[in-house]
Parts: sequence; structure tokens; C-alpha cells
Amino acid sequence: MMKMQKHIVAAALCALLAAAPVAAAGPAKPADQRAPLVLLDEERHLVLLEMRNFLAVLQTITDAITREDMKEIARAARSMGSGAANEIPPKTVAKLPEEFKVLAGGVHTTFDLMALDAESLADPKHTLVQMNELLQKCNACHGIYQIKVGRGAPSKK
Repeated sequence: MMKMQKHIVAAALCALLAAAPVAAAGPAKPADQRAPLVLLDEERHLVLLEMRNFLAVLQTITDAITREDMKEIARAARSMGSGAANEIPPKTVAKLPEEFKVLAGGVHTTFDLMALDAESLADPKHTLVQMNELLQKCNACHGIYQIKVGRGAPSKK
């Protein structure tokens, strides 16, 4: 009787191990805790386009810093300054949380200041400090929010 119980326990253990997740796959990823920004597909596209434009301008500025080309830094930074903020329609802006708008506004005004400082100070190291401030804002925003497509417009795949 004892032998049979051992076989049953061994079979039960094998069944449990077979059903258990494989440890080699690594620990389960925690659910995304970022706050959703629910936008229509075309609104999502505009917001993501602006973020890609931020990144492209930061790359241009990085390249200009290596050449100490302060005129190019000013030109590139100005292209994403406060004037660029008007490209998102007011209807979309109204859907965005206040903290998101504050972070985005801070990015635009930092670009404005970077352009002015590049012209007046002509100090690439100062521009690097400003880039660090911009990237901190970018990382904060991306750490807080995720963009999701809401009802009314199916996502384009």
C-alpha cells in the first residue's frame, strides 16, 4: 500500500510540475501601471508624431553640440519651442490630463530657452545641461502615461 501511495504522490508531483510555468521564461512581468491617455487613432498619431519630432530635434542638437554649431542648436531648438505646441488641436489637448500638459509645456519652453541660450551664451556644455532637463521630462512623462486608442476609431494596424 505504501508503494502505491508513493506512485500516486510522484504522479501528482509530475502533473503539478508539468502545469507550472517554466522558470526559464523568467519572472512574470508586472502589469503596466501607467495612466492611460485614451485618444482617437488620429489624435494618438499626432501626439506620437510630436514625440518623434522631439527625439529628432534632440538628435540634431546632439550632432550640433559635437561640432559646437550654436546656430544649428538654436534653429533646431526653436523648431520645437512654444510655437510648435499649437500643432495639437484644442479638442485633443482638452482630453489630456493637466500634469501631461504641464510636462509637455515644460518641454516646449525648455526648447525655447535652449534656443535663446545657444544664441546668447554660445556654451555647448550649458546646452547639454538643458538636454538633460528635457530628457528628464521625457522620461517622467513616458513613465507616467501610456497612449491607448479609445472607442470611435479603430486602431490602424
